[in-house]
Amino acid sequence: MNKTTLFSSLKFMHKALLTGQIIFIAVIFYLVYSHTFLPILASQQKIMQPIVLIFAAIALFTGKKLYKSKLEQIQADINLSAKEKLIQYRSASILLWALVEAPSMVCGICLLLSGNYAFLALALVIIFYFGTLAPINSETAVQLSITIENLDEL
Repeated sequence: MNKTTLFSSLKFMHKALLTGQIIFIAVIFYLVYSHTFLPILASQQKIMQPIVLIFAAIALFTGKKLYKSKLEQIQADINLSAKEKLIQYRSASILLWALVEAPSMVCGICLLLSGNYAFLALALVIIFYFGTLAPINSETAVQLSITIENLDEL
């Protein structure tokens, strides 16, 4: 019997978001590499690079800071049940993932518009980082101060 739990759906959501980013970047890379789509803002790439770098840095920093803040709130509230903790953890994770995914998508769009492969490199680094954010049973259980058995049941 295949029982879908909150935690397994969270893992699935992460995999789906990661797969979507990879496919998005792969399609854009193909369009640029094959010259199917000609870069219309190639002359603006020098302006776009620092803007995208700053945006990515701010988004990644803000995402991590908000995520840690939310985790601290979850850990500080001793009245929360294991299910409530996991629901709040899920919302913190989704917020973090959105703030990490946004710069990779912006990099993909800038790659398409400028044809500059530096945006591809940055997008791949961000996607790799996104991949490291996958929820892991033991790590999540420790962060939420619940047992792995409780986590698997929820």
